[in-house]
Amino acid sequence: MRGTRINFIGMAVAIVALYGACTDDVEGGDPSGLAVSGQVIDFETGQVVTGTASVSTRGLDPAPVVIVDGAAFSMEPIPANSVFHVLSAAPPTHRATYTAVEVIGASLEGIQVRALGETYIASLASGFGVTPSAARGILLARAVDAAGAPRAGVPGAAFTVPPGARGPFFLDAQLQPAASATETSASGWVVFFEIEAGLVGLTATATAQVTMEMALSPVAPAAATIADVKITDGANVLPTNVSFSQQVRPIFQLRGCEACHAGNGTGRDLGNLSLQGSASLIYRELVEELALTAGPKRVDLQMPEQSLVLTMPSAEDPPDRHPNITFTGPNDPDYQLILVWIREGARNN
Repeated sequence: MRGTRINFIGMAVAIVALYGACTDDVEGGDPSGLAVSGQVIDFETGQVVTGTASVSTRGLDPAPVVIVDGAAFSMEPIPANSVFHVLSAAPPTHRATYTAVEVIGASLEGIQVRALGETYIASLASGFGVTPSAARGILLARAVDAAGAPRAGVPGAAFTVPPGARGPFFLDAQLQPAASATETSASGWVVFFEIEAGLVGLTATATAQVTMEMALSPVAPAAATIADVKITDGANVLPTNVSFSQQVRPIFQLRGCEACHAGNGTGRDLGNLSLQGSASLIYRELVEELALTAGPKRVDLQMPEQSLVLTMPSAEDPPDRHPNITFTGPNDPDYQLILVWIREGARNN
């Protein structure tokens, strides 16, 4: 992966405030057997929820074993270099909430998964004059800068509104509805109601002066989803003249793909794909092996976005058979490098 790193990704309905220690570095342990532990807390107050929480995962196959004790939870094994979502709730007081977690090369201890309280959701709906339907979900997204700090001043006009959704609405610095606000406050939070079930990822409008990167996150009826949206000044500029040997091949090493697609690894066994060896060997595996066969291709020159090398490690609805999610979404820098390489003809350069 890109180093041992913890990211706040689309924290579906519960902001995963990844505070706490990282242990079990991949270099000194089993990269396929990492663990995540923490507590479910209230989004508004930051206090641990009362009663017994329910916690499950989405995006890992097979699903890890989850143990819950009150508001505390632990789960394992978690493959290294995985993006997945924690679904937490504490009925009847707290609604089911999706939170994205990214595990790079270390276990995560003491993370805080925030769930939305039912009374808080009612106050948001009242404050913004919205009547949420049971068939759709709620999205709370926090605009952050490159360092992960909340970013104020992002205008509502910069956000592409998901189909059929109501918003954007904004929370003030105390996480309360600011009905007249037209941009993010010091808290960075923006709210959308009536999000269609499926996957959602906020992007900037064509005229916006910023770029947005958000992990694709699940939305479910009558549930909430929380996400971080990385805001970068300036329009998104795709790379050019991408080199397979110098730019694409290292992705498979740094993002953990090579470890799985090698030897007796799951990817070599189930996907019949090896990403270990010379650049020429990996190129043949990706570009030439399925080039003339019917059906999906690992590298599809006619429909680059449909290439298996992009879709299999990405979030999909319904999910594919890939055991984990590697790319946060279409704006993931590594995803874009591979996409441009394919658009440029998937050269062996």
